[in-house]
Amino acid sequence: MPCAPLLTLAVDLVLPLVVYYAARVLGAGQGSALLLSGAPPALHLLSGAVRRHRIDGVDLFFTILLATAAVASLMGGGTRLLLCKDAALSLVVGGWVLGSGFTRRPPAFQLGQRLHRGEVARARSVAWQNHAGFRQSLRVLTLLWGAEQLLDGGLGILTALTLPTDTVPLLARLQSLLLLALAAAVTAVHARRFRGRHGLSLFGDPEWMTRPVSRWR
Repeated sequence: MPCAPLLTLAVDLVLPLVVYYAARVLGAGQGSALLLSGAPPALHLLSGAVRRHRIDGVDLFFTILLATAAVASLMGGGTRLLLCKDAALSLVVGGWVLGSGFTRRPPAFQLGQRLHRGEVARARSVAWQNHAGFRQSLRVLTLLWGAEQLLDGGLGILTALTLPTDTVPLLARLQSLLLLALAAAVTAVHARRFRGRHGLSLFGDPEWMTRPVSRWR
């Protein structure tokens, strides 16, 4: 299970970069290479939905998003426009994450549920219902990741419009990895402090799943 986030990171950030530059080396134009580089994240998303035998709200959102981006790419508009596509996706994702931060179950909670099954997932549901600090912390982290995506998208648009086109995919990926690393570091610090204060794990841990609610701090 701990490998899942690394696999997602590789498929969504690293593999598209490999596909893009491999296509360029083989003689593909920039537009064709950019279109091909969008295939790995789309296939990863669809394969995950097939494995789970269902498409939840998060899957549906990203499926529609990727499909819309693919249609927009096929309509043309030049290499600069195609380079702006991924940055625009980050802006849309950031807006969606921020907007969903105060819904019934924000993305930070749903992520934890995806990382676990069975008793741990049920324990997290109980914590969500009974622990105000647990809910507040996950909403704060949702807003953090939404802001990270908005910043990534804004910088990506600026990069796509101003830098040499063949350097943009690499620089954009490095920028995304740096921002993800910063957001992950803040998340880890916040989760560690929360656990020290309340004795609960924000993202699920068998150690506390059988602890009575009355013993939560």
